Amino acid sequence: MALLQIDFFSESLMRTVTMNAIIPTDKTLFTQHEKREIKEYKALYLLHGGYGNYTDWLGGTRVQAWAQDKDLAVFMPSGDNKFYIDNPDSGEMYGSFIGKELIEFTRKTFPLSQRQIVKDFFIKFTKKSTKKVPEAPHGS
Repeated sequence: MALLQIDFFSESLMRTVTMNAIIPTDKTLFTQHEKREIKEYKALYLLHGGYGNYTDWLGGTRVQAWAQDKDLAVFMPSGDNKFYIDNPDSGEMYGSFIGKELIEFTRKTFPLSQRQIVKDFFIKFTKKSTKKVPEAPHGS
């Protein structure tokens, strides 16, 4: 697995943007005589919350282990606490950056699947325990 910090120029934001990426590059071992098959990875884009940054998902979660287990490329961009929306008045087009430009950039840069699958991954890898939480009794 590779953990990368990537800086690239965003046309939507008109500046350099930073993101972390987890790429499952070493999932298959091969020798120099074997031809390595180029595999398309599924991608997951994790957005940080208010007052956070692109490093938030690396600490306090199991995202790296989970990405390795699921053979999944994970991208964690900086949203600069702008709530991922376009603001034409200020010229900050974070919605366009996250919803279009970032996806196009990562698909051109890494061997990612072109399919779009939306699932609720948040609960699956942020849970600290697999214990079932008992439901509250009726009438409580």
